[in-house]
Amino acid sequence: MYKVIVSDLDGTLLTPAHIVSEQTKITIHKLLKQGKKFIIATGRHNVDVEAIRKTIDAEIYLITSNGARVHNHKGELIYSKNIATDIAQMITEIGLPKTIQANIFRDDEWFVNKPNPEVLNFSQDSTFSYQVVDLVTLDKSGIAKFFFCGLHEDLVALATQINAQYSAQLNVSFSLPECLEVMDINVNKAQALAEVLRIKGFTMAETVAFGDGMNDVEMLQAVDKGLVMGNASTMLKAALPDFEMIGDSADDGVAQYIEKYIL
Repeated sequence: MYKVIVSDLDGTLLTPAHIVSEQTKITIHKLLKQGKKFIIATGRHNVDVEAIRKTIDAEIYLITSNGARVHNHKGELIYSKNIATDIAQMITEIGLPKTIQANIFRDDEWFVNKPNPEVLNFSQDSTFSYQVVDLVTLDKSGIAKFFFCGLHEDLVALATQINAQYSAQLNVSFSLPECLEVMDINVNKAQALAEVLRIKGFTMAETVAFGDGMNDVEMLQAVDKGLVMGNASTMLKAALPDFEMIGDSADDGVAQYIEKYIL
């Protein structure tokens, strides 16, 4: 019954080594041959995800930066939503503990306040990398999202502070316990997915989605069937206790489910 399959990347479609397994590639191509649509919906930057799409070698729409950007199967930008420049400026002026690294995705660029080589390990199939700059003086136009990496308890405190000041302007969520995402209030994967489905002539009722983090909540709730990874964060499992849980990303959980129940 499902015509559209949507998947997050890290902790969901990708292996723990942050690559698409050969089995998963085969499964995606089977879906496409049956006339179904496959969409990637991730917090990653579109430049990074384009490299992943090339390893799959398929025409796939990309929802990136948690829904702040959508690119069609040709790599053309068809939707974007930025953080207001004045709000972005105020975020960069928040004092951060040394345990937290600040990241900014701006159009086709990635900026950080200090190096964090561990973040680069997420991009096995991409040469996309960050630039270390003074974020306070950086031009704030075209910013898709902020994300902060560090100790979970420090990120919780940061999230509380941002929400207290900007809950009406910003969407704040955890993609991983050690990664806090900050976008415009109208940005999430569900909103971007709705736009893609409108363009392609499909509905949420025809769509199934897979995810593992709190930045997947809206998407999993919006589609007809939202599936939670076995390795999902405890926060997501607590937020969606009645949702079906499937296998782990380490065992090609998404591909296994698709082969058994969709193909």
